Amino acid sequence: MGETDSESGEQYGTAQLNHRGRLTIPKGLRDDLNLEDGTEFEVVRDGGTIRLERKLPALETLTRGEEWGDEAFRDAGEATFGDR
Repeated sequence: MGETDSESGEQYGTAQLNHRGRLTIPKGLRDDLNLEDGTEFEVVRDGGTIRLERKLPALETLTRGEEWGDEAFRDAGEATFGDR
């Protein structure tokens, strides 16, 4: 079971479907992607290929009960706002 870590076509070994229909994701891949117990995946069939797509949690909007002033963004810098 050779493990490689290239940018495309990463291989982490093999997985075998058990009698209950369960498939174990190899530990190296779980560690690399920080997959934890309870991580949900969408199962997608594309012809004869099966793809697992991690479902990300919904984003939350945070408020502080009043309007944000200019000081809230003074240190955000060029990476956030560009050349404004």
